[in-house]
Order: sequence, then C-alpha cells, then structure tokens
Amino acid sequence: MNLNPSADLSSTREELPGMADPSVMPTAVDGLKNHVREDHMQINIKNSETRAITAGGDPNLGIPDRRMVSLHISTGATVNECPFWIGIASAGEISPPSLLNHAAMEDLFSEAAVRGISDHDSVMLTDTVSNPARYVFLMPRPTRDFRETSAWIASMVATVRAWSPESAGFYIAPEVMVADESHEILARVLHELIATMPGTTSFHLLVGRHSFNGVLNTALRLKSELEGDELNVFVYH
Repeated sequence: MNLNPSADLSSTREELPGMADPSVMPTAVDGLKNHVREDHMQINIKNSETRAITAGGDPNLGIPDRRMVSLHISTGATVNECPFWIGIASAGEISPPSLLNHAAMEDLFSEAAVRGISDHDSVMLTDTVSNPARYVFLMPRPTRDFRETSAWIASMVATVRAWSPESAGFYIAPEVMVADESHEILARVLHELIATMPGTTSFHLLVGRHSFNGVLNTALRLKSELEGDELNVFVYH
C-alpha cells in the first residue's frame, strides 16, 4: 500500500484534539477515501503530521524527565473517551457512511468485519453529528504473508502519524482474525507508534468480543517491553 499526500482535512481538523498544523506536508494511505457525516453530507478531508515531546518528570523534585504513555482497556462508556479509532473492514456491500449509524464502536467494527464495506481500500469516516465527534479509520484485513503484514502495519502507522491524534483507539475484530494473531499485530502496531510518536500519549484498546484478559495481557506485555528510563507506561482497566 503506497503513500500519497493527496487528501484535504482543513475543514474538519479543529474537531480532533491534537491535530497537527495543516501547513506541514501530510502523509496518507494511497486509496484512502474520506467520508464525513455532517448533517448527512460528505466532504473531503486532509491529513497532516506533527511531532511533540511530552515531559513526564519534575527536575525540582528529582524525578527524571520521562514521557508518559497510557494504555486504556476500554469497555462500555470509556470508549467515548477516545475520538479516533482504527479497525478492519472486509469487502462487502455496505456503504461506509452508514456504519456511523451505530452508536457503539463495537457494533460498528463488527458490522464492517462481518458484512463488509463497498470500498475495498482504506476509508476514513468522520462523524461530526455525534458529540463528541468520531473519527474511524478502516483498513482491509492484512494477509498472513509476513512481508505483506509488515507493509500493512507500516501503512496503519503512517496514517495514524499523519493525523497525529493525542489519543488513538484500536479494535481488530475477532470475526476476521483469530485472537492470538490479532493481539500480535496490535502489539506490533502499538510498539511502533509508541516508539516513534511522542505526540500520541493515550491508546485505547477496545475489548468488544475479545477476551478481557487477552487484551489486558497485550497491554501489560507492551508495558514490560517499552518502559524504561525515558518512558513510563500506565495500564488502566
């Protein structure tokens, strides 16, 4: 999946906290289609990129300056704390904007996975009707080939980096990928994002139809792998 700086986001960037300066050249996934629901109208959007360092210490107290990253195991109402979500869609016949009729993120992702969407490329859904506004990025399911999966992960990371949200949520529907495989891919995506995107400080992992312990164990493993002298990782559940 190639990268293409072609889409337009200027009319909607103020809705998403932490959105980057539009004067910076954006990065987007080739074939990305953007659907914005604003009183049932669709408009185009533009992606952009930023970098930031989040300090986590206090030299006056002798606390080392560290980045702070939080991993949230999201269920129920806590899902609404994150406005930007990423998931997987199968090929099907559903019009992507109609997915925004689902108030629950779990139902939206399950519908996209089981029934599938008519766009076979990646899509961005923007719902400015809901309060707060929702942003949902859907990618086709990765293949089992290692190289293609690595390219798929790189494309997902590039897209999140282009939008530079302060908070990002993830759900890989178990209807299209077995639990062990989905947890492994999610761990690889999060590892790359946390290591390279200091501006995104909060990550939400939707439990949905997954095992709560499986999602929690993925978060705890990431904490163990990443935490060190320059990074503090907190897991909330």
